[in-house]
Amino acid sequence: MDFSLILETQLLQSIRITLEVATDSALFEGILVNFENGFIELEETVIGYERESRSVFIALSSVNFIKVKL
Repeated sequence: MDFSLILETQLLQSIRITLEVATDSALFEGILVNFENGFIELEETVIGYERESRSVFIALSSVNFIKVKL
């Protein structure tokens, strides 16, 4: 079995689910919007004076772990 193929399939099935994604330098939490061409797109809610959302693109090659938030 090819792990990368299994991971890509699982990510495609997890669209619209909240994920926590860690890289070497940051931790992101947001709703998985899309996975395409080796990039994860999350819609992350920025907490501050006004709540706003932003899109974050993370290369799958830079991911250390992915956690599904239930």
